[in-house]
Amino acid sequence: MLVKDIYGGAYQILGLTGNLIASSFGKSATVDKEFSKEDMAKSLLHMISNDIGQLTCLYAKQYNLSQVYFGGFFIRGHPVTMHTITYSINFFSKGEVQALFLRHEGYLGAIGAFLKGAEEDNPNLYSWGENYAGSSGLMSTSPDVFPMQRSRSGTFDMLEMDRLERQLVNLPLLFDPSSYVPDTVDLTEDAMAREYWLTCFEDALEGVAKRAIASQPDAKDAADRAEKFQQKYWNKLQTLRHQPFAYGSLTVRSLLDTREHCLNEFNFPDPYSKVKQKENDIALKYYQKAIRSLDTLGWEEKQFALVKGLLAGNVFDWGAKAVSEVLESDPEFGFEEAKKKLQARPWLVDTYAAWIERLKGPPHKCALIFVDNSGIDIILGIFPFVRELLSRGTEVQFSSPSRHITILHRTISCLQLWILYRHDTLLCLQCLHL
Repeated sequence: MLVKDIYGGAYQILGLTGNLIASSFGKSATVDKEFSKEDMAKSLLHMISNDIGQLTCLYAKQYNLSQVYFGGFFIRGHPVTMHTITYSINFFSKGEVQALFLRHEGYLGAIGAFLKGAEEDNPNLYSWGENYAGSSGLMSTSPDVFPMQRSRSGTFDMLEMDRLERQLVNLPLLFDPSSYVPDTVDLTEDAMAREYWLTCFEDALEGVAKRAIASQPDAKDAADRAEKFQQKYWNKLQTLRHQPFAYGSLTVRSLLDTREHCLNEFNFPDPYSKVKQKENDIALKYYQKAIRSLDTLGWEEKQFALVKGLLAGNVFDWGAKAVSEVLESDPEFGFEEAKKKLQARPWLVDTYAAWIERLKGPPHKCALIFVDNSGIDIILGIFPFVRELLSRGTEVQFSSPSRHITILHRTISCLQLWILYRHDTLLCLQCLHL
């Protein structure tokens, strides 16, 4: 029974909205009609969930907490329960308390015991990470049960963890590592962004499989393994379409991690390594031409061209189906074509004017650039930008995943030679002849 059922609308004197629950099961006690078992079950679920939410808020306020974690079979894999508890906590706390839900919480005791025992094996030398290829809070581990055909969630559960032979630590330059969130969009909450990215990864899947086969031309079973990889990753994408919360938070980064774990599971550690090496060689030959073209521009025109190169490089990747087709035909033309196809300003996030004003001031002391790739997008997009920063007297540092370190090492090492100056003249010591 809602407030509007009693007062005919909202009750402004007490600040009660018309849709607020006034009494659980109120209509069943006052209305002379039969209610279905489904209605009764949902009312009971809402009553218990709202009660949990109110009690939680009282405890959170008592102990000055802003976040509460939930776990247990009553909640596991049940979105209606999660939604009701979240709504209840938001209402009673006026948005001051956040409800959080654990994934794989059925394993927490086992994981705790495991890590406790692992402390005897010098845990400072390594870290543990979840393997998305072999884990899911919702997908059945039984090959006979397709995830979409299951009668209820929570029946099967699986978790796999990988031991990394090195310790992962927070970036020391972060001001506050505990508050740093690397992902800007939660795809469980943004339906449009979720549809876009899931479709993007689906469309690129066939190309990734073909590239995986091409990366191991001497392996007779490469095609079979690539097909199994493609099917497994496609199944995971379909699970996420129906159950976006299947792996906890859903981000572009987690989609990439899941794909990488699936590739590793079927022994394709880096399908693009040989392609990237070839691409590096092509880009290096074109690099000097690109630099000479930039140096003919006026200062502001040059800064805009450098930023366009960054944006074009950001989308110029083998992972995109359309880009892959361009690269197969003409890498040089492809990069120039990518710049022409950039959206006109204003961009989605456009701080270019502020950036130009900042460049008119003193040089930055240091620039830390994260690169998760190599090839044309790095050499023709990032390196000209780095050269400009170096010319201003800014120290530049690179950070790259280990699988790209070898490919990038030869190229990045030459950056130290890019910036010897005499009378404001750049002297290139033929550093690009590698």
